[in-house]
Amino acid sequence: MNKKISKDSNQKKLDLKAKKLAQKKQLQKDKLAKKQLKKSKKEKLQKNKLSKANEKNLKSKQLKAKKLAQKKVARNKKLELKKNKLLALKKLRAKKLAKKQLKRDKKLELKKNKLLIKKRIKQQNNLIAKYSKKILKSRKIISLTNNKPSINENIIELFNVSKSYISGEVETPIIKNISLKIKKGNFVVVLGPSGSGKTTLLNLISGLDRASNGDVFVNGYNLTLLKDSHLTTFRRLNVGFIFQQYNLLTNLNAKENVEVGENLAQKKHQKWTIEKIFEKIDMAEQMNKYPHQMSGGQQQRVSIARALAKNPIVLFGDEPTGALDEKTGKKVLSILLNIQKEFESTIILVTHNPNIAKIADVIIKVHDGKIEEIVQNEHPTDPNLISWQ
Repeated sequence: MNKKISKDSNQKKLDLKAKKLAQKKQLQKDKLAKKQLKKSKKEKLQKNKLSKANEKNLKSKQLKAKKLAQKKVARNKKLELKKNKLLALKKLRAKKLAKKQLKRDKKLELKKNKLLIKKRIKQQNNLIAKYSKKILKSRKIISLTNNKPSINENIIELFNVSKSYISGEVETPIIKNISLKIKKGNFVVVLGPSGSGKTTLLNLISGLDRASNGDVFVNGYNLTLLKDSHLTTFRRLNVGFIFQQYNLLTNLNAKENVEVGENLAQKKHQKWTIEKIFEKIDMAEQMNKYPHQMSGGQQQRVSIARALAKNPIVLFGDEPTGALDEKTGKKVLSILLNIQKEFESTIILVTHNPNIAKIADVIIKVHDGKIEEIVQNEHPTDPNLISWQ
């Protein structure tokens, strides 16, 4: 029994010892695990710390790189602005230089033109001084363009005619290199809008003005080479004018106004006396009336009678119906047509109205100082049938 108790006691001691060893082992194991956990946490913390430091360094590097990039962009922008500024300055200088050069060139061109104009005028004046008297007295044919007019067939011939007006150093062309032939006995209308040069053309062929270049032959006289006093003589002896505003002498009656025209005639008409002319224009009863006692149409008819009394080789009219109403205007045109047929006169009218042009044998269309077209009208319209609008 004592052996059994002793055996149990030893067993208990062994079990206790084993338990203690197991507990000690477990304690050591727990301690080791705790130590390992602590180490792991420390390593993780260090790793996180290192990661944060790396991230901070990366962000710092990125920020630095960003700042450098921004600085570079700003520097490039500044350089670009400077470059553009220099380029703009260069362009402005070039523009100023070009403008200055253009101004200089223009000035030189004007000076050159002025010298050429002076030279041309001097040459023309020398030729006028040389030939004007010969042309007026003997109707000597002298051409600046080496052309010979057909004086038996054509009453007016123009060769390469130009007309310019000079203001200071500026020359303004009005008539530009016109060549033209008008046969004797034709009824001609020069048609064109305002500013086309039609009135200037009329002034050149009637001797009221002189061409700058070219030949203006009227009945064999080269008007380009006649001096002013000889042009006045030519007009007095050869042409008649019908003006839009009549231009009657207010202190003379109708007959006396017409006698003024007759007194200027080189050779009076054999068949047509003043009384016959007044009958022809339906004004026989108004011969003793003064201009203020007559209507516009009557005054215009007296103006026509005065022009006819000169027995002109050409009768010119500048918008002769411009100030008249339709009925009176048509009557004046009918009178002019009858005169042209009976006197076998050459009549040249200027108008802007294309309907009036329909009554003519020849229509000369003028535009921008040039002849646009010459129409031979084979079937002229009766003045009473034309539209007045």
